[in-house]
Formats: sequence, structure tokens, C-alpha cells
Amino acid sequence: MGEKEAFVRQFREIQPKFSRFYARLLTEAGLSLPQFALLSQLLARGAVSMTEVGAKLHISKPAVTNLADRLEDKKYLKRTPHPGDRRVFLLQILPRGKGLVRKAQGEVLSFVLKTLHAFNEKEQETITRFYARLSEKLEAALAFLATTGSASP
Repeated sequence: MGEKEAFVRQFREIQPKFSRFYARLLTEAGLSLPQFALLSQLLARGAVSMTEVGAKLHISKPAVTNLADRLEDKKYLKRTPHPGDRRVFLLQILPRGKGLVRKAQGEVLSFVLKTLHAFNEKEQETITRFYARLSEKLEAALAFLATTGSASP
């Protein structure tokens, strides 16, 4: 089997495993993956409008409203009026939500770092560069998808 075929096989195996890993962590907290994604955005970006977070997550405003309703009920976030536009509400993560996101991200990061340390320094540099490039390409593909409906630029 060639390198490309091996990579494709490994990629197809790892994605569902990561999904299950996150799902188990989030199930313990009573959260769905979309709820976690919303809280993660708020932790990273601070208070943002529902329209902004919907655009970043590529979901509709009604979907954001539904997620925010559930997270607000659990005291993970709150809605606050926008200081410059009374028609707009900002979503702001609460300390309980911050703790939950940091805990889940910390557990995943700890697992990934332990795995990374199994490689030598040069291999670690290559892996780090690969993930940086992958992140850039994913961001570009998501932006292209948002404007055209196609994932291939």
C-alpha cells in the first residue's frame, strides 16, 4: 500500500474516533457537539452577536437561537443587549461554560500532546506544520463554501 492510500485509510479511521472521543466527553457534561462549538467560539472570541457566531459556525440564526436557548437554560451563557443596536443581542459565555470548554479542550489536548511526544523533534515540527497548513486550508474552504455552496475553491 502506498503512502497516499495509507494516509487516506488512517484519516478515514481517525475522524470518527475523534468524534466519539468528543461525544463521550460532552455527553458527561450534557452537551451536544453544536452546543460545544458555540461555547468554544464564545470562549475564543468573547461576546459576539448571534449573527456573527452563526456565520462563523456556518449555521442559521434560528439554529443559533435554539442552541443559545438551551445553553442559557443550563447557565453556560447569557444574552446581553448590544450597546449600539437595541435590536441585536450578544452572546456571552459564563464562568460555568468557560470551565466546561476548558476542561474538554484540555483533555483532548493532553491526549494529543502525549501522542505527539512519541515522535522525535523533527517529526513533531513536521506534524505541527501539517496541522497549521490544514487549519489554513480548512478556513479557506469554509469561507469559500459560505459564499458559493461548494467546498472546493
